[in-house]
Amino acid sequence: MNSYVTSQSVHVVGQARQVQLILKQWLREWGPDAKLSELIAGRK
Repeated sequence: MNSYVTSQSVHVVGQARQVQLILKQWLREWGPDAKLSELIAGRK
């Protein structure tokens, strides 16, 4: 499973279950109100 974060986008590549797990992890880390721009800025 790979995830790529650039200054303008986020790409998650893998099997469906792996993608679900990483999205749930991000949801726990950042919370449901986080914007994608905040996630990109924080992952650099």
